[in-house]
Amino acid sequence: MSRTSYQDQRRHLLEEEDGADFVCYDDDDLQAASRLKRKRHRVRACLWISCGVFIIALIGVGLFFGTSGIGTSGSKPAHKSGRLGKYRHAAVASDVTQCSQIGRDIMEKLDGNAVDAAIASLLCMGLADPQSMGIGGGFFMTIYNKTTGESSSIDARETAPINATEDMYYNNESSVNGGLAIAVPGEIRGYEMAWKLHGSSHISWSDLFQPAITMAEDGFKVPKSLDNALVDFLNSHKDADIKTTYPQFWKTYYNSKTGDYYKEGEVLKLPELAQTLTTLAQEGADAFYRGSLTSRILEEFKSSGAIIGEEDLKQYTALTEKSLKVTLTNGYTIHAPKSPSSGAILMFILNILDGYNITEDDIKTKEGQILTYHRILEAFKFAYAKRTDLADAHFWPNVTKLIANLTSRAYADSIRAMIWDNQTHPYEYYGPTYYQDNRTSTAHLSIVDQFGNAVSITSTVNTRFGSKVFGAKTGIVWNNEMDDFATSDKPNDFDLYPSPANKIKPGKRPLSSMCPAVFVDEDGKVRLVVGAAGGSKITTATAYVAARTLWFGENIEQAIDALRLHHQLLPPEFTYETGFDMDIVEGLKAKGHTAKEVETGKSIVQGVTREGDFLYANSDYRKGGLTAGF
Repeated sequence: MSRTSYQDQRRHLLEEEDGADFVCYDDDDLQAASRLKRKRHRVRACLWISCGVFIIALIGVGLFFGTSGIGTSGSKPAHKSGRLGKYRHAAVASDVTQCSQIGRDIMEKLDGNAVDAAIASLLCMGLADPQSMGIGGGFFMTIYNKTTGESSSIDARETAPINATEDMYYNNESSVNGGLAIAVPGEIRGYEMAWKLHGSSHISWSDLFQPAITMAEDGFKVPKSLDNALVDFLNSHKDADIKTTYPQFWKTYYNSKTGDYYKEGEVLKLPELAQTLTTLAQEGADAFYRGSLTSRILEEFKSSGAIIGEEDLKQYTALTEKSLKVTLTNGYTIHAPKSPSSGAILMFILNILDGYNITEDDIKTKEGQILTYHRILEAFKFAYAKRTDLADAHFWPNVTKLIANLTSRAYADSIRAMIWDNQTHPYEYYGPTYYQDNRTSTAHLSIVDQFGNAVSITSTVNTRFGSKVFGAKTGIVWNNEMDDFATSDKPNDFDLYPSPANKIKPGKRPLSSMCPAVFVDEDGKVRLVVGAAGGSKITTATAYVAARTLWFGENIEQAIDALRLHHQLLPPEFTYETGFDMDIVEGLKAKGHTAKEVETGKSIVQGVTREGDFLYANSDYRKGGLTAGF
């Protein structure tokens, strides 16, 4: 999806409702085809309304006679969400409804591609989802180009400052809150790289910023997810004087008209962030790293106790390279980023499970469900034993060999042979070398465009509201990504030491659970775009949803809405979401597993699938966003 190949994609846009091929050689032809398409849509709308009434009646009859809920394996949620989006050409699944719509509009109204839509959507999410991500953080992005059949990844992960040291957090908690926790942000450089390498030549950088600027200036309705995050923040700081301790937070999120924090549906304006985005739109990414915004940013860092200096910003670069690829026996190829993301861990889990040849028949009985979930948990445990050996390959060359193993079919076969169907084992059996905590509040975005390209991107400021440093001059919420390094020299409760592979080094990028993935079939068509938010649960949630769509015979709504299991080896227990089928839980306990119930919402998944001529998209009901498309 280079800026030149985009024109080729415009000329080869063949897909139409009636199967007729419209080959558009110039903008006039494309516009004519588009007008004809819209006319057909209006005619069909009337037919669909008539059909819809009939279908609704049938659904009502089905419900009356006891139609079963979502999930074929006894793990359905307490409700049927009905949030599945069905689209003919393009789809966006994000955490925030308005941001999904902005991505759709970029593609439908401006004829932009998936990368254009992703940048505009992410800028929106940085406003409406600031507890999870924003321009004060970083991301991993997987881009699939339908024209070339190739995929690439962008690593805009934050880096340790020049003055960072391995022992800077020993015996203190400053890696979590405050300026010392801030790593050098990569989000804006990553957007710039994505736009320059893969954006549409007819869409300017400033075009992508305008929707977010308008939102910040004019205001937007607070989504439920931000309302919840504000409640949690205030509750966790109820003994502190918020107005004094976090003055910019108070200024931003306290509604003087109501005398309380902003609630869902109330209109929130972000004037400082609007000005920052306006400057970035006009002057480009350099304004952040070596331009007119830099002095303000450095002032915010200095006043908060951060050690990031001018050279840190100047030296920061986003990275791009070919994605990792693994092909499953069904012919689907998984594309995901390399280390320090957990793309290889996702592939390892799915490679292990692929050898079981799981089908819908395997989960028709309770015994089959218990066995299938047991195998999934065992794959999770083996994968997380290896995860702590991953790190930034530029600083830990042993990672290259490890990734080769994790993406090898032979290695997955050897691990599968170690899984016993009748029981689980103590954690030592799985061969953990080190341990690594991961406490992340992230956001994910999945997009398929009208040209068949796909973008899967996971972005984060790390924990909720990052470092809790709220920029008074810029309006930016700054990350606390330094906490994703190994920040201690002490063993954990199981006598495992922090991973030396993930120790702090200046310029190094910390290990991440993020694994934005694109699944492509043998014909080069995108079949699944998926990723997750949720700290250490990101990788298992992504694998869990992928497994349900690949092998359980579920659509993307069923797969995402289904209640989840998670195991990260340590602590030695699996978690299950409230409402999960207790017969399955008890069956897993009988195999030796220890179980713990958790509330829903610890992981959030966004996904898009292609089935036949249509795209189906689902935004996780756990966070409240909705999809958009056309």
